[in-house]
Amino acid sequence: MADLVYPSNASLYYHNELATVVEHGDGYARIDWNPVPIRSSSLRAVYEQVLQLLRTRGLSKVLTDHQMMPPIQPSDQEWLSHNWAPRAVQQAGYRFCAIVQAYDVLSQLSTQNIVRQLESVPLMIRYFEDNESAEKWLLNF
Repeated sequence: MADLVYPSNASLYYHNELATVVEHGDGYARIDWNPVPIRSSSLRAVYEQVLQLLRTRGLSKVLTDHQMMPPIQPSDQEWLSHNWAPRAVQQAGYRFCAIVQAYDVLSQLSTQNIVRQLESVPLMIRYFEDNESAEKWLLNF
């Protein structure tokens, strides 16, 4: 973890073997995923920490970099779309999600499945090919 470098306006909020959560000074949470197998407990811990960050800092935006992320298991897809995201919207005012697309096609499909299940949740989600485009979009809100 000593090699992690953050912009001067960002700070590490949470880290486990699966991901790093950073509070960005421009008013959003950022999740960077590692290319390791997803354990349900680790995935849920990351998202619960993101929810805590959104709530405590009054943030409504998340940039999640899925480039290296492996596919999410169906049970975790269900949990994210029917449990976590609705709670984040209701409890923290979560409104905007920028997703940097995964390189892995199965990971892309698992993310798209989650997003499809969120159609009734008041959350604006967009896909991007790179972090710069994702951040630019988020900063418009």
